Amino acid sequence: GNIVVVEAATAGVGASTLSALLARELTERGLKCVLVDADLHGGGLDVLLGAENEDGSRFGEISAPLGKIDGKALLRELPTWDGIPLLACDPWKTENPQSWEVRACVKALARVRSAIIVDVGQWHHLPNIPELEQGIRIVAVELTVLGLARAKTSIQTRRAHAERHDTAENREIVIGMVPRGTVREHGVTSLDEAEEYLGCEISAIVKPDAKLCSELLEGLGLRKPNRATAKAIAVLADRVQELIGMRQVHHGTRAP
Repeated sequence: GNIVVVEAATAGVGASTLSALLARELTERGLKCVLVDADLHGGGLDVLLGAENEDGSRFGEISAPLGKIDGKALLRELPTWDGIPLLACDPWKTENPQSWEVRACVKALARVRSAIIVDVGQWHHLPNIPELEQGIRIVAVELTVLGLARAKTSIQTRRAHAERHDTAENREIVIGMVPRGTVREHGVTSLDEAEEYLGCEISAIVKPDAKLCSELLEGLGLRKPNRATAKAIAVLADRVQELIGMRQVHHGTRAP
């Protein structure tokens, strides 16, 4: 119940940044979090966050004999970002892990931490990992015609899977992402239109944060977001806390 999967039907919408901001927000609220980069197709979450030179193990360097690993021992091996342990994936440096190795690491970390934030990208090379498929699911949806079409396919596929495996649908959180580069948001689908098309509620909308994006591109890591982005992340954190049974830890934005 404490595994949170962040995915996106469209590459480049900001799922990795969303994962990191959520982990930091939950940590500031008092939860013990860990970030896992399970985007085996792209990876590089440590590079995005400016932690690529931090000492510690990455996927491909971790041994999980018989599919088992000690969570506390694994935590001691990981580099940290803003005090948050980070299990990164750098496929250009090390061999990608097998799905059973990803599963072993996630299960081990889930036993020793309050929340496991797993960035899965577009789910490439991650077949049939029950702990991820049954976890809290955050879907980052680009608010464009093409982005919504791709997201609808992904959402319907996951819901069909949930019905077959008797997994509760209310553990899904949809976040709208306004694409970068638009002029006065021309081409951006409205909230009402997006919700009607997807057939579900969109919990929050994240708009482009030019300063944050610029700092990431300059290799300065992920600094503090602007007020609007911070508010959206707070709403998302509220929903996650509710779903993992920690509705109010320190300063959630929703009343108990």
